[in-house]
Formats: sequence, structure tokens, C-alpha cells
Amino acid sequence: MRMARVRYDREMCYYHLMNRVAGEPGYFPLGDVEKEKLFQLAVQVARFYSLDLLSFVCMGNHWHAVCAAPADPPSRDEVIANWRAAKGKLPVEPNWVDAGTVAHLAARMRDISCFVKDLQQRFTCWFNRTRPQGRRGGLWADRFRSVILEGRTALWDCLTYVEMNPVRACLAESPGDYRFSTWGRMVGGGTHPFAANLVRHLRQYLGECAEAWSDKRVVAELAANMARTAAGERGEDSETIRAEEEAARDTRSRFTVTARRRVRYWTDGVVIGSELFVRGIAATLFGNERAERKRLAKGSPPGTAESPLFAYRQLDPTL
Repeated sequence: MRMARVRYDREMCYYHLMNRVAGEPGYFPLGDVEKEKLFQLAVQVARFYSLDLLSFVCMGNHWHAVCAAPADPPSRDEVIANWRAAKGKLPVEPNWVDAGTVAHLAARMRDISCFVKDLQQRFTCWFNRTRPQGRRGGLWADRFRSVILEGRTALWDCLTYVEMNPVRACLAESPGDYRFSTWGRMVGGGTHPFAANLVRHLRQYLGECAEAWSDKRVVAELAANMARTAAGERGEDSETIRAEEEAARDTRSRFTVTARRRVRYWTDGVVIGSELFVRGIAATLFGNERAERKRLAKGSPPGTAESPLFAYRQLDPTL
């Protein structure tokens, strides 16, 4: 007998959400194209909701999300703003004067079940439509799973667990190497689609010690925790674990240029080399004034004392 879904609405509540596709063990229908589409849909659908998404990871046959659901429904102004952010400039909008309409939308916007239903339905329609032979019917094995997380204890470890999934599945050597996750987007290109949510809730978790920290410093603590976890699970010695933890805590903005990673800078960075070299080539291609004004992406091979490398192009990892 199914257990009724547990929700907690008296105060802000953290959830770990997860679901997998139908099929026998070893069936992985979600390739790179499908993972990218599911990730982009999660970002788009989240605009409608007052839920704070903190993490989203797409795997070959399932997905994970960590989110915070507010205790109170959004205000009328927030409902209107969310609706317009998600729907765009449609010729017909709901009747915002009608209190019942606003209340209905407000209740839906803080409902995790509605969020998952919208996400999975939109993805299933796209998935069926784009199969070479066509496809009909459902895609997901069962109703999604949800676990309530205590913000002061379980949130930190759950975020690490979710973002570490690609490492445990042997799809990446570190969570930052995996393209189809929020953490991989941030490490690969410096952009986390839910960065504001993540920083705000991590700061609450860390407490008074983080009040004076920069946003980068707050996120660096989670990065250090993931690096420590990954190194520990690889069986590294304590000295290596500490070194990797401190390297992950480095808050300087940089892109990763290790050869083992398929980083977009190597294919789309336009020019990569020393700052003098990049600006010299850029001056030849685009003119001196433009080359001098251009803000370059900076990176260096981690764990080395080599001079930093620069890329002409600041890349958006979501493209």
C-alpha cells in the first residue's frame, strides 16, 4: 500500500527529490542530448515556482534535485512576477483581480508535486516526439520520491551526495567534471543556475561564522566538503585529502584547464595562452581598443605553479 506523500508546511522545508525512468536494470535512455534538455527544462520550469532549487543532476536513467519549499505561499506580486517570468508575454493573462485565481496559483507555486509533474510531463512530451520511430506513453517508472531534510544537519550532506552521483557512477572523476549538474556548470563555466538560492541557504546552514564571508567563500566550503568526500572515497591518504580540500577552497575565479577534462574553453575559447599572447592575437583580429577592453577568462592547471592561462572568451556553460 502506498504511503501518502509527507509534506511539512509550518516552516520552510528542504526536500531531496528524485525519480527514474521505467525499464529494466541497465537501461539508460538519457544520453547527452536528453540530459541537456532535462537540465534546461528544470531551469525553465523553476521560474514559475516559489521553490528554491539548490541542486539538480541528470543521470542516464534518473534525476536528483534538492530544493527548499517556503512555509507561506507567494504574495500576489510574486505570483504575477513568477507567472510572467515563466510564460513570457502572452496576449491573455489570468485575472489578477480575482483572489481565487491568485490563491490557486500561489498554492501551486509552492507545491513540489506540481513542480515535478510539470517538469516530467514537458520532458516526456519532448522525449516521445523526438524519438526516430516515434514513441507514446509514459516514461517515468512511478511517482517521484521525496525526502524531507533537516536544514541544520542533512542539507549539507545531501547536496554533496546529489552532486557526487556522477563520480560514484564512474562518469566523472570529480563532481565539477560533469556537465549535466548544477555543480558542473559552476565549475566548468562559473555559472550556477540557482547560485543565489544556494548561497542564501548555505549561509543559513553555516550560521554566524559565514555572516561576513563573500558568496564565493560560502560556496567554497561546500566545494571543500565535496573534494574531501571524493578523495576519501578514492582511498587517498590524509595529506592528499587535506591538499585537495584546500585547493577546492581557493576562491579565486578561474576556469579549469586540465587535459583530462572536456572543458569548452579548449574548443570555444577563441584564443588560449598567456595574457600577452591572447591580447596580441585579439588586437590583430578585433583591433587594439577592443582587445584592451576585453575581460579575459583566467585559469591555471590545478596543483601546479605554472603561469596562468587566459581565454579570450567568457563562456556560458549552459549553451
